[in-house]
Amino acid sequence: MPRPPAAGHAKVVTELRSVLFSEPILGAARVQPKGYTRAMLAHLLGWAGPIIARRATEPLPPTILYLAVTPVDIRLFSKPAWSDAFEIGRWKRASYRASQDRRRLVLELERLGRVTLITRASAQPVIDLVVGGAAGPAAPM
Repeated sequence: MPRPPAAGHAKVVTELRSVLFSEPILGAARVQPKGYTRAMLAHLLGWAGPIIARRATEPLPPTILYLAVTPVDIRLFSKPAWSDAFEIGRWKRASYRASQDRRRLVLELERLGRVTLITRASAQPVIDLVVGGAAGPAAPM
């Protein structure tokens, strides 16, 4: 039986199929944690760089993230530059809160707390799936 086409970034879906083979992928997108750019450019600031970027992306790692939506949950994967993707966590539908503000996706997740992800316009179908499966909107900042 052929797989249904997944929404979002095709390259991310292809890469995650090798890691996520137990559930069909409804959509997947490449996202960045808030503060990712600051963490990546910190080396340009010399000795002050590590001090400024120390907790820039906390509680998430300072790497590119993959956000995957399956029929039963959402999953967040970290993708280091020269390594395979690994799972950070998974949250069942209606167990998290989510809201979107332009290119920012704000998630309230168990164990991680409030997380802000920066998305691209091409990730909009995936973001719609995430927000649609949430228990409600995330609390305003």
